[in-house]
Amino acid sequence: MKPTAKQNGNKQSNPQHATPTPEVQTPAVPRTRRESKTGNGADALVERSPYAESLLEMCAATPRLQAFNSAVGAAGLAKLLGGDGVLTIFAPTDRAFDKLPDDERAALLGDTGRLTDLILHHVVSGRVKAPRDKKPRSVKPQFGDQLRLTAESGEYRVDDARIVKTNIRASNGVIHAIDTVLDPG
Repeated sequence: MKPTAKQNGNKQSNPQHATPTPEVQTPAVPRTRRESKTGNGADALVERSPYAESLLEMCAATPRLQAFNSAVGAAGLAKLLGGDGVLTIFAPTDRAFDKLPDDERAALLGDTGRLTDLILHHVVSGRVKAPRDKKPRSVKPQFGDQLRLTAESGEYRVDDARIVKTNIRASNGVIHAIDTVLDPG
């Protein structure tokens, strides 16, 4: 018969005398591909984002994007941002919405058509990376005039808005937070 830890004088093995060790949780390594059965029984690799949250969920979970998130809901565009298509959103922060005069903001929130157009002017199909220094380019939003992306001295801009946070990643795209509500023109 084996001697117990107490009989050996080893108090470390005894749970009552053991020094608690901090729990270390290793983050799960995201899988970017998964196997899928095709219609003919063959296996195929299907791309999958390592990010669990959709653009809609990321907007809702980002404290400084609550006004934009509310505007998306009021415009009835939750399905678009929660869907499967890859999008880039230039999302105005709460401070950007606060820059709008109160009466203009109230009128905007009360006019679903105008609000929808405004939100779609901040949405671009596909994944748009932050611009390169001194290499401007333009992208076409889902509504309105083209958006001009520029970078100079480490400051990123979309039209006249400064990008205050780049690359907030989601399962179906990316969000760049901006400091001004863009005018669809």
